[in-house]
Amino acid sequence: MHHTVAFTVERTHWQSAGQATFHFSLEPNLLYFQGHFPQMPILPAVAQLKLLMDCVHELEPQLQFVGAPAMKFTHVLRPHDQVRLELKRVGTKLSFTYYVLHAHHEIMASSGHITLEQACGQDGS
Repeated sequence: MHHTVAFTVERTHWQSAGQATFHFSLEPNLLYFQGHFPQMPILPAVAQLKLLMDCVHELEPQLQFVGAPAMKFTHVLRPHDQVRLELKRVGTKLSFTYYVLHAHHEIMASSGHITLEQACGQDGS
């Protein structure tokens, strides 16, 4: 059985500043780890975008991805990593940062900006 992501119960909804935080674990049986790379699996960039949009849809299912004008990858995400994803939305722009959580510190794994829009036929109300 393949899973996309395992969320913990802790999740904040959009606040007045348009911010949200998700905490989850990257399970080793994620489909995204298969074949990328067999001896040392890492979570590919496209999978990070997919997980990001899964989180966005948890809060606002009517939003859809338009583009990713800026993304930076500084540390790989691997099986069993405990991850914190921070989102900040201003209008159609969403900035994000993935962090890998360790016992006494955290490492920024990736960050960037994406553009969102309302899905066709949805007014967001």
